[in-house]
This record gives sequence, C-alpha cells and structure tokens, in this order.
Amino acid sequence: MGGVHLSKLFIDTSAFIALMDKKDDLHGPAVDFYCSLDEKIVLITTIFIVSETYTWLRYKKDFKVAKLFLNVIGDALKTDFIEIVYPDQFMCEKIPGILEKYQDQDLSYTDAFSFLVIENMGIKDVFGFDSHFYSAKCILWPAVKK
Repeated sequence: MGGVHLSKLFIDTSAFIALMDKKDDLHGPAVDFYCSLDEKIVLITTIFIVSETYTWLRYKKDFKVAKLFLNVIGDALKTDFIEIVYPDQFMCEKIPGILEKYQDQDLSYTDAFSFLVIENMGIKDVFGFDSHFYSAKCILWPAVKK
C-alpha cells in the first residue's frame, strides 16, 4: 500500500460491493484504488452501509461471500483500519431533514445518514461510485467513467 494520502476516507456500499464481487464492472478499479491507500488512512463507514452491503451480497451472491465480507470488516475493526459509525437519537432526528433537503434525488435512508456522518466528521473524500455524493460536495475515489 502507499499511494493515495488521505487521513480519513468514507467508504460506501458501492465500493464494498465492487471489492467483494469479482464480476462487478468496477471490481478492478476498486481493488487498484484500495491497494493504493496509505496504511495510515482510517476508513469510515456506517452500520447502515455494513447492513446494506451484507444484504446485497447475501441476496445477489451467496452466504459465503456475505460472511467473508463480515469477516473482513471484523478484521479491519481489530486493526483500527476502519471505524463504523452508529446512529444516536440526535442523528436519527436529523435524517428526515436531509431527506427533505435532497428530495429531488432518490436518496435512501442510508444515503442520508452517510451525508450526515460526512458533514459531522468533515470528510470530503468518498471511496465509492454513487453519484449522490456529488450533491454533498464530495470527491469520489477512484475517478472512473461509467
């Protein structure tokens, strides 16, 4: 590792899926980007993203791949490579306002919580492929053309 130098990087469901699904069109760019990350970086995600990713992998792939994802997350937590943000009551009360603010887009509850976390933590860089993050004025990594 050791190419992209950021201190904090938010990781979205789309990145996790691309990393875990070898048949995903963005698997190659996702793996290349992940391998280029500096060892000191901390990946930030949410429990909703972990849930969403597990569910997608379980239904679209199989239990083995979904369980592998949870094992990877567990190992990353042990080494402090990833931090999972859990909602508190205050955050949950803010989510409807974010959904209202971006009502012209098809944001999910998970997306709205992600926007809140990114804003609260001052994160601008997102490892993912979901164009909704441009609305939150984020930089998506890796830069790929779909």
